[in-house]
Amino acid sequence: MTAVTPLQAELAELLTRRRAVDTDPTVREQCTRLAGGNDRLSPAEQIEIYREQFWLRHTSCLLEDFEALASILGQSDWERLIEDYLSAHPPTAYNLRDLGERLPAFVERASWLPRHALCTDMARVEWAYIEVFDAADAAPLDPQRLASVPEAAWEHARLVLNPALRLLRVRHPVAALRRSFRLKQPDVVLPEAHAENLVIYRGQERDLHHRVLGDDAFSLLDALSQGLPLVRAAEIAVARAPDRAESIERDLTGWFADFAAQAWIVGVEI
Repeated sequence: MTAVTPLQAELAELLTRRRAVDTDPTVREQCTRLAGGNDRLSPAEQIEIYREQFWLRHTSCLLEDFEALASILGQSDWERLIEDYLSAHPPTAYNLRDLGERLPAFVERASWLPRHALCTDMARVEWAYIEVFDAADAAPLDPQRLASVPEAAWEHARLVLNPALRLLRVRHPVAALRRSFRLKQPDVVLPEAHAENLVIYRGQERDLHHRVLGDDAFSLLDALSQGLPLVRAAEIAVARAPDRAESIERDLTGWFADFAAQAWIVGVEI
């Protein structure tokens, strides 16, 4: 990687300033060493064009990826949040896809935000959609592969989940709220707290979906996502709700069939 020169570093500092460079006399003087100016624009005005483009490009990219979060906040709070975020985490790569990777954690720490818990949930869900959209493809589960697994091996068998799958426990129904905002539905009402177990996944046509799972089915899927063997994952689901042990054991086969039918499970490892 080519090292950044002092000149490049100085110019980058000016381009990432939150306010116009020509409003500060000291900065205007600094600009004369970095740009030549012409008969139409001063050095500071030349650099200001690129400073504005930096903010417009990156804020518009974040707005596209986190449209629902911006809708919750409104313009003023959204602009403050994103200015703070880009100041704390300026882009370090040419690929803008990862620009918002740290935003969910940043939102979680931004306790000044109105409806803070709702905003945190929404940021996490919107980033999950980005990850699912870009995740690697996986071939469907091979029924013959399942049939070839000896019965005795199932105790230690690990189910492989689709890489285009994310599991989130949230405190608000944010997936449905995100859909309402993206469909431009009128008079969207912000929901009260209502915990949900969300599965965000990509369909066969690369379309994105969400589904709300019950606590027990989600516990099983979550344990499987951690690479635990099938039997151990089922034991954890039962341990989290011992009063529902019988119903969990009864429903396991149906859940497994459902996960496979949705292509959430794509393989099995012995």
